[in-house]
Amino acid sequence: MEETVAKKIPQGSTELSLYINKELKRKFKLACTAEEKPMSEVVTALIDQWLTQKETDSARPVSEDSPGEVSEQVSEKDNGDKGG
Repeated sequence: MEETVAKKIPQGSTELSLYINKELKRKFKLACTAEEKPMSEVVTALIDQWLTQKETDSARPVSEDSPGEVSEQVSEKDNGDKGG
């Protein structure tokens, strides 16, 4: 019989379940292993960094760009600005 080992959840933590591309997960896991960092630690830091950036962005004065222009800028940034 296989033994089930319960994972120790750090106090004050909760589980987050999400779906990502298999290859992206594989690369992420390899990178975390190479850095000897738990995946959850890296994801937590990235989420915190993203939220901090959002707070900084919302503190800036409202741009005169139309919502469409802002959406295009975000899409270009997310896609690595691969346009031609």
